Amino acid sequence: MSGSSGSPMGRTYLSTAVMVDGRPKQLVSDTRVRVEFEEVPNPNEEGPRVHDVLRAFAGCNRVGAWAAAGELLADGRLWVNGYEITQVGCEAPLLAQDDWLCEFLMSQPSWHLDGDQLTLSSGGTTITLLDRKVVEPDFPLDGTRWKLVTTIENGDLFRYHHRAQEAWLTFDGERLTGSTGCNEISGTISRTSTKLTITDVVTTDRACTGETADVETAILTTLRAARVTYAIDYNRLTLLAPTGIGLDLTANP
Repeated sequence: MSGSSGSPMGRTYLSTAVMVDGRPKQLVSDTRVRVEFEEVPNPNEEGPRVHDVLRAFAGCNRVGAWAAAGELLADGRLWVNGYEITQVGCEAPLLAQDDWLCEFLMSQPSWHLDGDQLTLSSGGTTITLLDRKVVEPDFPLDGTRWKLVTTIENGDLFRYHHRAQEAWLTFDGERLTGSTGCNEISGTISRTSTKLTITDVVTTDRACTGETADVETAILTTLRAARVTYAIDYNRLTLLAPTGIGLDLTANP
């Protein structure tokens, strides 16, 4: 097999079927294989300017691997020569599934892309995946009630506030409304496909305490930034100010 019909780089895929020696492999209930391919700048002065990055997940720990640009998916094979993995404590079946996926990725599987379908094969194992946007279309920014999950610090540090009151935001054309968990909030929006400019942000004037006060500070700091980058990944919305302060929210029907 080869990847001559295109490249999966820049896309995320979710498994729709796993076959081992011609028979379906039953994954742990409510799990599927997720693989992401991304080009990212190399933060180090030495080495390639860009890395090809693979991220994989099968329900427990997150796996990451990288290679110089153009080398991860070279010659119709997935070249994973080493990886990093989180150390989340999970039930034995999930840990075994992690081990199975890592072993498969390290086996230099062939890959083939046919439109939105990606096939990875090695030995007697074949994983069929579909573009995540086909399997799980993104929720719309407008008309969705976005519930705050974590605040973001320094661009990639996610902080939970378990004792804070529920905070949420909604977007409707040029209007923003919501709650900081303590105060009601509103504002005016203009937008591009990736950025929001939010003006006239006002709130009610109740005194907030504890973690709820911390959440309100993060929300107002984010929304009052000059421009806010936003990205939706299925049911998750990320808002990030240029300073690295931001919000991680989930669709809450």
